[in-house]
Amino acid sequence: MQNTFEPLAQSASDPGLPLPELPKLRFAVGTFDSWAQLREALRDARARGLVLDSFNCVGLERVFAGKTILAPSQQIVSLRELPFQDDFERIVCTSGPLADCLMERFQAGADSLKEALATWLITRHAAHLEQAVGAGKILLWIRVADAHDERRAYQTLLAHSSNSVGVHDFVLPND
Repeated sequence: MQNTFEPLAQSASDPGLPLPELPKLRFAVGTFDSWAQLREALRDARARGLVLDSFNCVGLERVFAGKTILAPSQQIVSLRELPFQDDFERIVCTSGPLADCLMERFQAGADSLKEALATWLITRHAAHLEQAVGAGKILLWIRVADAHDERRAYQTLLAHSSNSVGVHDFVLPND
């Protein structure tokens, strides 16, 4: 009897059928204890050459009370409530691509921020981020377009964040 091995994946010389490239959003995320800490991170990101044309902040509604978030265009960024049933306090997100993704998950039946994020993140990471929000922290999600943006965002978040930093892909459904 001959021992044979057939690879599960096709080799580069035998590409087979191409896998469709699904549209995705890529974010770097960090946790902040205060607005002052977050503002310093945004200043640092700009100093590193990162164009902050798309970022989102997530936190408890009370953390946003009395705050005005300005986009780089100096326009006021609106807040979107994320009315998850299992969350004890109201969670809000600044309008933008992350808020759109989370609202889509809410409308699809997600009962908590953790459940919504677990669509894209492993459950442990989703739970960690939900716990940070529940503890009154602010999550800053910076959308990154390429490896250069990712590196600059990661350097900034590592220097200023009060907790772990991650980069996550949100694969979007095919329309």
